[in-house]
Amino acid sequence: MSVETPDRELLGKIKWLLLLRVAVLTFFLGAAALTQFLKGGDPVLLRNLQFPLIAAYLFSIASALALRWIDKPVVFAHVQVDFDVLLITGVVLLTGGVDSPFPFLYNLAIISGAVLLFFRGAFITAGVAAVCYSAVLLWSVHAGAAPWQAIFNFALNVPAFFIIAYLSELLAHRVFEAERLLQAKHKDYLDLEAFKDALLQGIGSGVAITDVKGQVNYFNSRAQALTSLAEASVKGKKLTDVFPGVTYSFDGAGDPNRIVVDEFAFTDQKKGNIHLKLTLAPLCDPNEQPLGYVCIFEDVTKRKELEEKVRLGDEMRKAKLREQREREQQGPTDHFKFDGVVGRGGGVESIYRLVQKVAATTTNVLIMGDSGTGKELVARAIHSNGQRKDRPFIAVNCGAIPENLMESELFGHVRGAFTGAVSDHVGLFKQAELGTIFLDEVGELPLHLQVKMLRVLQEKSFTPVGGTRQIKVDVRVISASNRDLRQEVEKGRFREDLFYRLNVVQVTLPPLRNRKEDIPSLVHYFVERFCRSQSKEIEEVSSEALMELMNYAYPGNIRELENIIEHAVAVTAKNVITEDDLPPYIRGVPIADEVKLFEKTTPGGPETFFNRSISLDDELATHEKCLLLGALKRANGVQKRAAELLGINYRSFRHRLEKYSLLGMKGQPEEEEQAVE
Repeated sequence: MSVETPDRELLGKIKWLLLLRVAVLTFFLGAAALTQFLKGGDPVLLRNLQFPLIAAYLFSIASALALRWIDKPVVFAHVQVDFDVLLITGVVLLTGGVDSPFPFLYNLAIISGAVLLFFRGAFITAGVAAVCYSAVLLWSVHAGAAPWQAIFNFALNVPAFFIIAYLSELLAHRVFEAERLLQAKHKDYLDLEAFKDALLQGIGSGVAITDVKGQVNYFNSRAQALTSLAEASVKGKKLTDVFPGVTYSFDGAGDPNRIVVDEFAFTDQKKGNIHLKLTLAPLCDPNEQPLGYVCIFEDVTKRKELEEKVRLGDEMRKAKLREQREREQQGPTDHFKFDGVVGRGGGVESIYRLVQKVAATTTNVLIMGDSGTGKELVARAIHSNGQRKDRPFIAVNCGAIPENLMESELFGHVRGAFTGAVSDHVGLFKQAELGTIFLDEVGELPLHLQVKMLRVLQEKSFTPVGGTRQIKVDVRVISASNRDLRQEVEKGRFREDLFYRLNVVQVTLPPLRNRKEDIPSLVHYFVERFCRSQSKEIEEVSSEALMELMNYAYPGNIRELENIIEHAVAVTAKNVITEDDLPPYIRGVPIADEVKLFEKTTPGGPETFFNRSISLDDELATHEKCLLLGALKRANGVQKRAAELLGINYRSFRHRLEKYSLLGMKGQPEEEEQAVE
C-alpha cells in the first residue's frame, strides 16, 4: 500500500527505536552477566531477567517484520513506547522495586515518545511511566519496604518524568523544524541549480555565479577560457578579490535588485592585460529575497584599444595646439620661465602658481618628490625667475660626492688642510655667492655636516676645512630629496632643526604615474627637443606607441620617459615613431625573449660567459667604464658634455672617472677643465 510522507517518516523513526531497544537490551543483559561473573550475585535474579529480555527481543523482531503492513503508524508508535514502559517496569520490579537502580530507563522511553510523537507522545508516555512506577512503589511498600523511601523515590522520579517529557519534546520539535528548513533550503538550491543550467545553455559568454556576499560558487568553462583561471582557483573567493577592478560592493550598501554594468582591466596569465565588461544581475527567490548574483563577462579589449587610440590621437593634437596657442598668447610682459616642466595634471598647475610666488623671494625652499620628477627643473625655475637670476646657480648632488670630500666640496679648504690639499679651494657655497645653491638629495648629508649646514643657514657664514677665518656668504638655499625627511627626522637620521630651516616652503612634485594625462604633452615636448638635437624630422607618434607609453608605470618618472623618447628618436628611420621604436621593456617583451637576445649577442655563447667564474660587480664595472670612455670620445674629451650624454651631473661623472683612474685621460682640453672648475 502507498504510505504518505509523514507516515513514512514515522515508520523510519520506529525502525530506529526498535534498533535502539535491541541495543539497550543487549547492553543490559551483557552488564548483568558480567556482574554475575566478576562479583557473584543472585543467580535467580539473572534467570528471572532472562525471560522478560527474551520476550522483548521477540517482540522487537515481530514489530520489525510487521512494519510493512502497518496502516496506522501513530497507534503502532504508542504501542511500542508503552511496551518499553512495561518492559522497564518489569526490570525495575525484578531488580528490587523501590531499591532498583533502573528507574532512569523510564526517561529513555519518554524521549522515544517525544521523538516519535512530539508533545502528545512525550506526556502520554510520562503519564504511563508515572502510573507504572507508582504501582511498583506501592507493591514494594506492601512487600515490606519503608514508606518514606517509596515517597522519596516517587517525589524524585515522577516529576522528573514530566520535566524530561517537556524538554525532550521541545528539543525534538526544534530538530524537526531544522530538518524541515534544511529540506526547504535544499529544494531552493535544486531550483537555483536548475535555473542556472537552463540559463547557461543559451549564453556564449563567461558566466560566474556568486552568493549574496559575492563569493564565487560557479565559474563556467567560457569564463575559464576568457581569464585563464581554473574554477577550483576562484571557487569560494570573493569576486572582487579575483577581479580587483570590479567596483561593485557586496556589503549590502547598494541596491541589491539593480543590474550593474562595469568595465575593468584584468591581467591574464596568458594574454597579458585585457579589458572585461561585467554585467552583474541579482538572483532573487519568489519573495524578492536576494539569493546571489549572475556575472556575465565579455572581452572588450579590442574595442577599448580602438577607443584609446582615438583618444590618444586626439590628446596629441590637443597638446600640439595647446603649445602653439601658449606661444602665440605669450606677450612681451610675460617673462616667467619654466623650461622643461610640461603639463598641468596631478597638481602641477598649483605648483606653477606656488613657484611664481616664491621665485620673487629669497625664502629657503624644499622640493620633495621621487627621483626623475623634475626637482632640479623646479629649482632652476625659482632661480631664473627671481632677483638672483643673473647670479650663479650651483647644483650639488649630495649623494654623488664621497663623504670624506663632501665638506671640502661644499665649504672649501685651505692649503695643507689634508693630504693632497696643495692649494686653497673655493667651496660651492662661496661659488654661489649672491646666487642660488641647489642641494639635491640633501637627505644624504652626514649628521656632522648637517650641524655645519645649520650654522651656515643661521649665521650666513662658515669656516673652510683647515681654516680659522669665518667667511661670510649670501646665498639662497633650495634643497631637494626623494626621501620623506619627516620620517628621517623621526628615525634620527636627519636633524629636526635643519629640516625646519630648509622646509620654509615645500614643493611636492607628483610622480608621473599620478599625472598620466600629461604624457602626450611630455612626449610631444621631448620629440621636438630631440628632433632638434639630432637633426631629424618626426611628424607624430603613432597611437599604438602612445598607448604603450600610457600603459607603462615609469618607476624612473619623467627622466625615464625622456630617455625612452630619446631612444625612439634615435632608432626610428621614419617620420613617425611606432611601437617598434620603443625599448623592448616598454613594449612588454617577455623576459624569455630578452634571455634569447642576450644568448644571441653574448660572445662565445651564454655557456662560455657563465662558465668563466664571472663577478657581477666586475662585469658592471667594465660596462660602466666602457660607457664613460664612449661618452668622452663622443664629447671630444669634454667631461661636462660627456656627463650630459650619460644623463648624470658633472660631479658624479668626475667621481666615476676618479673611481676608475680615468681622470688623467689624454686629449681632454685643459681650458674646458679649468672653466668647469
